[in-house]
Amino acid sequence: MANSPYTHQRPKVLPPHIALGDLRAAVGLTLDQVCASFTEATGRELTRGALSGIENGHRGASADVLAGLESAYGLRAGSINTQYEPRTRVA
Repeated sequence: MANSPYTHQRPKVLPPHIALGDLRAAVGLTLDQVCASFTEATGRELTRGALSGIENGHRGASADVLAGLESAYGLRAGSINTQYEPRTRVA
């Protein structure tokens, strides 16, 4: 392994992230559409209020809810994670 071309790599950094509300807006979905897709994918209901709270950081989301949102958005499993530094918004 000492002669491996991969011994001198840069340290890993967190990949870029996008807020869920921004993702929803970018793909042109409404809260109702995401909630319906979530229900289709999981068989469980996610209310507009719950989704809005998750998007705005007023409530957390379990691993099951994140997995359902990945499915609702058509993302690969494990692509939504919460390992990031929250951004601050300028008023």
